[in-house]
Amino acid sequence: MKRKLVILIAIVALVGGSNVSAEVTESYGANGAVDWSERTVQAKGIAVQGGVGGRAGQIRAAELDALRQILETVKGMRISSETTVENFMLSSDVIRTRVEGVARNFRRVGDPVYMNDGSIEVTVEMDLTGPGRFFDVIIPSQIGGGSPVYTSPMSDARAFTGLVIDARGLGLRPAITPRVFDETGREIYGSRYVSRDWAIQYGMAGYAKTIDQAKSNDRVGDRPMVIEAVKATGANRTDLVIRDVDAHMLHAVSANFSFLQQCRVIILVD
Repeated sequence: MKRKLVILIAIVALVGGSNVSAEVTESYGANGAVDWSERTVQAKGIAVQGGVGGRAGQIRAAELDALRQILETVKGMRISSETTVENFMLSSDVIRTRVEGVARNFRRVGDPVYMNDGSIEVTVEMDLTGPGRFFDVIIPSQIGGGSPVYTSPMSDARAFTGLVIDARGLGLRPAITPRVFDETGREIYGSRYVSRDWAIQYGMAGYAKTIDQAKSNDRVGDRPMVIEAVKATGANRTDLVIRDVDAHMLHAVSANFSFLQQCRVIILVD
């Protein structure tokens, strides 16, 4: 009897643990969320019973509501430590039109849900990365080209395949164009160092919750450099400070500087 109880407790713990999401997500309102790990935006749209076009018209109305929810969600996304997507859209009618345009390229996830009160709920999803998609609109057209800050050789220099920065416990928030500084305030990673093609295809940084999750990600290869951040900084708390010795390793070794250009960076957050 005791053995059966132990097994039952283990099964319950396993099932309960499987419900804990390993993805880094942020909710915006009741019906929108950004999955920073998978680089998607998901939203729900609802349409009440009635209207023009019968059931098909009601589903279309729910999709239009979902589009509105997607736009409200992406407006809250942080571009950098100083700017949100909403700020960016307000600064230019061209940007606003382009953002609204790419948001229409959503796809429906699953079947419509028919509620007891006659309303219909649909779930839609939009990819953030890829040519012609959201990051292509948001990320500046002129980035990259920066030279290493540290050039002097290191006696214990090693080449890695990617970078994992542990920022857990620092209150860091995900962003589209995060930056990493050394302890003296020099930018070690950011838009000045990355290839725009890579940034559009994969985002400037991936986000994860655990070391194991990050190390198993192909983004950082099979020998990632794992370091701890010193602090989060900036008005939106999207930027990081790392130790000078780690910054030196990243810039003084050509292979390491190369993977920075390819956005092979994952940041661990709570």
